[in-house]
Amino acid sequence: MKKVILVVSQEEIEKAEKYFKNVISVGEIIALRELKAIGINNPEEVISKLMEMGVIEKGEGCYNLVRKRSE
Repeated sequence: MKKVILVVSQEEIEKAEKYFKNVISVGEIIALRELKAIGINNPEEVISKLMEMGVIEKGEGCYNLVRKRSE
């Protein structure tokens, strides 16, 4: 089995971060559709990266912007 490594560009991360700052809270399916619509090729990977960075958190069926991040 081959391991696939997906690269997420800084531009895509910035686009997604701006998106979540505008919507604050959004359903999982809508987030995926809208991120694709703004030109993010692999929204699942970008969302995972934003969660690792502490920008967003996963709720019950949604993603939420983290208001205060510990830097």
